[in-house]
Amino acid sequence: DLRLGTAADVATIRDLRPDIVVLAVGGHPFVEQNEHWGAAEGLSVSSWDVLDGKVAPGKNVLVYDTICEFTGMSVADYMADKGSQVEIVTDDTKPGVAVGGTSFPTYYRSLYPKEVIMTGDMMLERVYREGDKVIAVLENEYTGAKEERVVDQVVIENGVRPDEELYYALKPDSRNKGQIDPEALFAIQPQPCLSEAGDGYLLFRLGDCVAQRNVHAAIYDALRLCKDF
Repeated sequence: DLRLGTAADVATIRDLRPDIVVLAVGGHPFVEQNEHWGAAEGLSVSSWDVLDGKVAPGKNVLVYDTICEFTGMSVADYMADKGSQVEIVTDDTKPGVAVGGTSFPTYYRSLYPKEVIMTGDMMLERVYREGDKVIAVLENEYTGAKEERVVDQVVIENGVRPDEELYYALKPDSRNKGQIDPEALFAIQPQPCLSEAGDGYLLFRLGDCVAQRNVHAAIYDALRLCKDF
């Protein structure tokens, strides 16, 4: 039974009387981690909103990427394709350092011809408005020296914060209280609770609704857990 375009809430799940519930509901962009980035005031936007088409690329853009994986590089490349003047800034040694040796040259070959500026070792301290522009205050990770960028738009890629509401609503009534045995998971062994008698459902969660994962980690988590169901 595969249902697409269907929201799963607590009542719907309980009505199905499942033996096992596995949540893989993901998360949301973690732009609220630093209030000084000004996401709540509209001074910055998430990379997701740009890539989803909810927010149009600005003319002069600073992309701040703390994760250095595919999303930050992709949003910089996408915006440059749309005609934006882009600088991608990271507090790591260089943008895209975590995408791996096979993938990052492909990004760099695309970004350099579009004159995307790539800046490492700089942390985004805060964002504020000045007239019709926004000012991004950057701080060097090693010297503490500050610089400012005057731009039209600041785009934040700061990973994912888990969507946990459904998990915590289902957890109290689950037989295993929503817990995964990490030692069994690591050893690729069945979860002990699978062999324990009891009424009700077992509850597990995977992927970004636990903590930020890349797709490979989420798939391996799911394989190790679900092969024994």
